[in-house]
Amino acid sequence: MSLFAIDFSINSTAICALHRGRLHWFSFTSNLDLSKKAFSVHNDLDGLGLNVKGYSREKPKDLDYTQEQAWKVNNANYLSYNIINAIAPYVEEDSVFAFEGFSYGSKGNAFIDLITYNTFLKSKILRIAKSDILVYPPKTIKKFFTGNGNAKKEMMVETFKNSDNELLTSDPFHKYILDTNYGEKIPKPVDDLVDAFAILCYLKEGGNSDA
Repeated sequence: MSLFAIDFSINSTAICALHRGRLHWFSFTSNLDLSKKAFSVHNDLDGLGLNVKGYSREKPKDLDYTQEQAWKVNNANYLSYNIINAIAPYVEEDSVFAFEGFSYGSKGNAFIDLITYNTFLKSKILRIAKSDILVYPPKTIKKFFTGNGNAKKEMMVETFKNSDNELLTSDPFHKYILDTNYGEKIPKPVDDLVDAFAILCYLKEGGNSDA
């Protein structure tokens, strides 16, 4: 059985997959350009062999409302296909997929867009998954992983760094975090990948999975 833990966002989706006893990391970043300083961490992780993927999100200018909504739908579809194609080699018949749910305080147009993009991905997963998609409350994941349901990014990363989980033995991303000190400013996509691992831990150990 393969497990897929998904920390979804429009601009920086992270997936931690457990396939045949080994972790596989995926990062999907909008308008990624590994030659730019802003994406230096992505470049580091790409060099370690993580699956660092970019996708275009350059919205044309001067779109009216109807055109803009059509562009968003097409872009959401494009992103979801990119994600499915990337993880396809690791999907098995009995694979299980888990998402972190939306925060209760989320609202506004950006939240509506997030729901749209998220739903496109879930709809494609339903075509390949034999079991229900699992969605966990963010506070549940944080409390399970750190002991604090309100844990901030720094605590999540510190918990990951200090983890003795056997899945992290010889894992290149974990070693990278051990060798790096970010202080209070955790860069993308580190926080997202750590969140995905936390979701995986809950899925594997406490979230109704027998893998």
